[in-house]
Amino acid sequence: MDTKAAAELTLTPPLVPTMVGAPADCALRQRVVAAAAAEFRARGFHLATMDAIARGAGCSKKTIYKHFASKEDLFLALQDLRDDAFLRIGIDHAAAPAEALGRFMREVAALLLSDQAIAGIRMALAEYTHSPALLDAAERRGVSKARFALEDYLEALERRGLYAFGPPHEAARLLMGMAIGAFHHEQLMGFVAHFPQAVVEARIDRAIAIFLNGCRKG
Repeated sequence: MDTKAAAELTLTPPLVPTMVGAPADCALRQRVVAAAAAEFRARGFHLATMDAIARGAGCSKKTIYKHFASKEDLFLALQDLRDDAFLRIGIDHAAAPAEALGRFMREVAALLLSDQAIAGIRMALAEYTHSPALLDAAERRGVSKARFALEDYLEALERRGLYAFGPPHEAARLLMGMAIGAFHHEQLMGFVAHFPQAVVEARIDRAIAIFLNGCRKG
């Protein structure tokens, strides 16, 4: 596994796992997911073992299997944490379009360009030959949920009659690519560790202005 991805895959706020159920079960699941993150970080997904995860969680392997059917399930649990974070990002339909989109894109960028998100995708890429389903899971979760919210917003905005965006899924991908895509690619490839927040926000504002002006009717 990419050592850079391994070093970054960890559980820190806001992605500390929150579970639903009896307090004891929730605490156990939190320990197991945190131990899995540590094991994946140290050894990569393919070489990580359920025995080591059980030792890290302070429980038996049999106990883990009562809550998670497989190592893949543990990876999906980590992805679900990111999924939940992206789902919490909303778009203010009452605000002016540039303002609403700017707030939304800033929140998406903060999650998508975080060390955790980058490390998770790197790990899925590194393990692709062994477990191609991991990359598919990483792609379908997380930012795709935010993109669905953007599609709904653009569709609603178009119905007001001032803009013509075309197919919502294409318009959402276009805007997110313009605003964040290059940053994400360069961090994923390791060309740049982090971009200054001011630089990211300036690109987001510029992309939104170009996008709205280009799609405005008349």
